[in-house]
Amino acid sequence: MINPEIIDSANKAAAKLARENPYCEADDISQFILLKYWESRSRFNGYEPAALYTIFRSIGLEHCKAERLHYTYQTAEWIYTPREVRTILKHAYYNEDGREVIPNRKDDLIRVAGDPRSIALSIWDIDEAFGALSEDHQAAIEQAYLHGNPPEHGSAGQKRLQRAIDRLTERLNTKSAVKAHARDEARI
Repeated sequence: MINPEIIDSANKAAAKLARENPYCEADDISQFILLKYWESRSRFNGYEPAALYTIFRSIGLEHCKAERLHYTYQTAEWIYTPREVRTILKHAYYNEDGREVIPNRKDDLIRVAGDPRSIALSIWDIDEAFGALSEDHQAAIEQAYLHGNPPEHGSAGQKRLQRAIDRLTERLNTKSAVKAHARDEARI
Protein backbone atom coordinates (compact mmCIF):
# COMPACT_ATOMS: atom_id res chain seq x y z
CA MET A 1 0.00 0.00 0.00
CA ILE A 2 1.30 3.46 -0.94
CA ASN A 3 1.19 6.26 1.62
CA PRO A 4 -1.66 8.71 0.72
CA GLU A 5 0.77 11.63 1.07
CA ILE A 6 2.95 10.08 -1.64
CA ILE A 7 -0.09 9.65 -3.89
CA ASP A 8 -1.00 13.31 -3.24
CA SER A 9 2.53 14.42 -4.16
CA ALA A 10 2.38 12.37 -7.38
CA ASN A 11 -1.04 13.86 -8.23
CA LYS A 12 0.25 17.42 -7.70
CA ALA A 13 3.26 16.81 -9.93
CA ALA A 14 1.02 15.20 -12.57
CA ALA A 15 -1.48 18.08 -12.51
CA LYS A 16 1.28 20.64 -13.10
CA LEU A 17 2.79 18.57 -15.90
CA ALA A 18 -0.63 18.14 -17.56
CA ARG A 19 -1.03 21.94 -17.62
CA GLU A 20 2.43 22.31 -19.20
CA ASN A 21 1.94 19.40 -21.63
CA PRO A 22 -1.61 19.63 -22.95
CA TYR A 23 -1.30 16.36 -24.90
CA CYS A 24 -1.09 14.34 -21.65
CA GLU A 25 -3.77 13.53 -19.10
CA ALA A 26 -2.99 14.13 -15.42
CA ASP A 27 -4.36 10.70 -14.46
CA ASP A 28 -2.07 8.95 -16.94
CA ILE A 29 0.94 10.90 -15.71
CA SER A 30 0.08 10.15 -12.09
CA GLN A 31 -0.32 6.43 -12.80
CA PHE A 32 3.05 6.37 -14.57
CA ILE A 33 4.71 8.15 -11.64
CA LEU A 34 3.19 5.80 -9.08
CA LEU A 35 4.10 2.73 -11.13
CA LYS A 36 7.74 3.88 -11.33
CA TYR A 37 7.63 4.65 -7.62
CA TRP A 38 6.24 1.18 -6.82
CA GLU A 39 8.80 -0.57 -9.01
CA SER A 40 11.68 1.20 -7.22
CA ARG A 41 10.12 1.98 -3.84
CA SER A 42 13.20 0.87 -1.88
CA ARG A 43 15.15 3.61 -3.66
CA PHE A 44 12.77 6.23 -2.24
CA ASN A 45 12.71 5.01 1.39
CA GLY A 46 14.71 7.93 2.79
CA TYR A 47 12.54 10.65 1.27
CA GLU A 48 9.68 12.52 2.88
CA PRO A 49 6.53 12.48 0.70
CA ALA A 50 6.73 16.25 0.08
CA ALA A 51 10.37 15.95 -1.00
CA LEU A 52 9.39 13.45 -3.67
CA TYR A 53 7.54 16.13 -5.67
CA THR A 54 10.65 17.15 -7.65
CA ILE A 55 11.56 13.52 -8.34
CA PHE A 56 7.97 12.80 -9.38
CA ARG A 57 8.02 15.76 -11.77
CA SER A 58 11.11 14.31 -13.46
CA ILE A 59 9.50 10.88 -13.71
CA GLY A 60 6.27 12.40 -15.07
CA LEU A 61 8.21 14.46 -17.59
CA GLU A 62 9.69 11.21 -18.91
CA HIS A 63 6.12 10.01 -19.59
CA CYS A 64 5.15 13.30 -21.26
CA LYS A 65 8.16 13.20 -23.58
CA ALA A 66 7.37 9.62 -24.58
CA GLU A 67 3.72 10.50 -25.27
CA ARG A 68 4.70 13.50 -27.34
CA LEU A 69 7.20 11.49 -29.37
CA HIS A 70 4.67 8.71 -29.94
CA TYR A 71 2.01 11.17 -31.08
CA THR A 72 4.43 12.98 -33.37
CA TYR A 73 5.57 9.79 -35.06
CA GLN A 74 2.00 8.51 -35.43
CA THR A 75 0.53 11.70 -36.88
CA ALA A 76 3.54 13.60 -38.27
CA GLU A 77 2.14 16.60 -36.35
CA TRP A 78 4.12 18.57 -33.82
CA ILE A 79 2.52 19.36 -30.45
CA TYR A 80 3.51 22.67 -28.96
CA THR A 81 3.99 23.52 -25.30
CA PRO A 82 3.53 27.04 -23.90
CA ARG A 83 7.26 27.14 -23.15
CA GLU A 84 8.11 26.45 -26.81
CA VAL A 85 5.62 29.05 -28.00
CA ARG A 86 7.19 31.67 -25.69
CA THR A 87 10.67 30.75 -26.96
CA ILE A 88 9.58 31.04 -30.60
CA LEU A 89 7.87 34.38 -29.96
CA LYS A 90 10.86 35.72 -28.06
CA HIS A 91 13.66 34.64 -30.37
CA ALA A 92 12.25 34.10 -33.84
CA TYR A 93 8.66 35.07 -34.58
CA TYR A 94 9.26 38.79 -34.93
CA ASN A 95 12.70 38.26 -36.49
CA GLU A 96 12.59 38.25 -40.29
CA ASP A 97 15.74 36.10 -40.51
CA GLY A 98 13.89 33.30 -38.71
CA ARG A 99 11.34 33.15 -41.51
CA GLU A 100 13.96 32.55 -44.17
CA VAL A 101 15.34 29.19 -43.00
CA ILE A 102 13.49 26.17 -44.38
CA PRO A 103 14.39 22.69 -43.13
CA ASN A 104 15.78 20.06 -45.47
CA ARG A 105 13.43 17.25 -46.48
CA LYS A 106 15.88 14.72 -45.08
CA ASP A 107 15.63 16.22 -41.57
CA ASP A 108 13.50 14.17 -39.23
CA LEU A 109 10.60 15.95 -37.54
CA ILE A 110 12.01 15.89 -34.02
CA ARG A 111 15.34 17.43 -35.06
CA VAL A 112 13.59 20.02 -37.22
CA ALA A 113 11.29 21.13 -34.42
CA GLY A 114 14.15 21.36 -31.94
CA ASP A 115 16.60 23.08 -34.27
CA PRO A 116 16.56 26.89 -34.05
CA ARG A 117 17.81 27.05 -37.65
CA SER A 118 14.65 25.20 -38.74
CA ILE A 119 12.16 27.29 -36.84
CA ALA A 120 10.30 28.29 -40.01
CA LEU A 121 7.75 25.49 -39.61
CA SER A 122 6.76 26.77 -36.18
CA ILE A 123 6.60 30.35 -37.40
CA TRP A 124 4.25 29.34 -40.19
CA ASP A 125 2.04 27.49 -37.70
CA ILE A 126 1.92 30.55 -35.44
CA ASP A 127 1.10 32.77 -38.44
CA GLU A 128 -1.89 30.55 -39.12
CA ALA A 129 -3.12 30.44 -35.50
CA PHE A 130 -2.36 34.04 -34.46
CA GLY A 131 -5.25 35.57 -36.40
CA ALA A 132 -7.75 33.39 -34.54
CA LEU A 133 -6.80 34.99 -31.21
CA SER A 134 -8.83 37.81 -29.70
CA GLU A 135 -7.52 41.34 -30.22
CA ASP A 136 -6.67 41.51 -26.51
CA HIS A 137 -4.55 38.36 -26.71
CA GLN A 138 -2.83 39.55 -29.90
CA ALA A 139 -2.07 42.90 -28.25
CA ALA A 140 -0.60 41.24 -25.15
CA ILE A 141 1.74 39.10 -27.25
CA GLU A 142 2.77 41.97 -29.52
CA GLN A 143 3.42 44.28 -26.57
CA ALA A 144 5.75 41.73 -24.96
CA TYR A 145 7.51 40.26 -27.99
CA LEU A 146 7.18 42.65 -30.93
CA HIS A 147 7.70 45.84 -28.93
CA GLY A 148 10.02 44.23 -26.36
CA ASN A 149 7.99 45.42 -23.39
CA PRO A 150 7.23 42.36 -21.26
CA PRO A 151 4.96 42.87 -18.24
CA GLU A 152 6.31 42.81 -14.70
CA HIS A 153 6.51 39.46 -12.96
CA GLY A 154 3.33 38.79 -10.98
CA SER A 155 1.38 41.63 -12.58
CA ALA A 156 -2.06 41.47 -14.19
CA GLY A 157 -0.29 42.09 -17.50
CA GLN A 158 1.79 38.94 -17.01
CA LYS A 159 -1.36 36.91 -16.34
CA ARG A 160 -2.93 38.38 -19.47
CA LEU A 161 0.15 37.46 -21.51
CA GLN A 162 0.17 33.93 -20.08
CA ARG A 163 -3.50 33.48 -21.01
CA ALA A 164 -2.72 34.75 -24.52
CA ILE A 165 0.15 32.27 -24.90
CA ASP A 166 -2.05 29.47 -23.53
CA ARG A 167 -4.78 30.31 -26.09
CA LEU A 168 -2.22 30.45 -28.90
CA THR A 169 -0.80 27.08 -27.82
CA GLU A 170 -4.33 25.62 -27.75
CA ARG A 171 -5.00 26.98 -31.25
CA LEU A 172 -1.75 25.50 -32.54
CA ASN A 173 -2.51 22.11 -31.06
CA THR A 174 -6.17 22.18 -32.07
CA LYS A 175 -5.08 22.89 -35.64
CA SER A 176 -2.93 19.75 -35.51
CA ALA A 177 -5.76 17.70 -34.03
CA VAL A 178 -8.21 18.93 -36.70
CA LYS A 179 -5.74 18.05 -39.48
CA ALA A 180 -5.15 14.58 -38.01
CA HIS A 181 -8.90 13.98 -37.69
CA ALA A 182 -9.51 15.09 -41.29
CA ARG A 183 -6.71 12.79 -42.47
CA ASP A 184 -8.22 9.87 -40.53
CA GLU A 185 -11.69 10.57 -41.97
CA ALA A 186 -10.27 10.64 -45.51
CA ARG A 187 -8.81 7.14 -44.98
CA ILE A 188 -12.18 5.65 -44.09
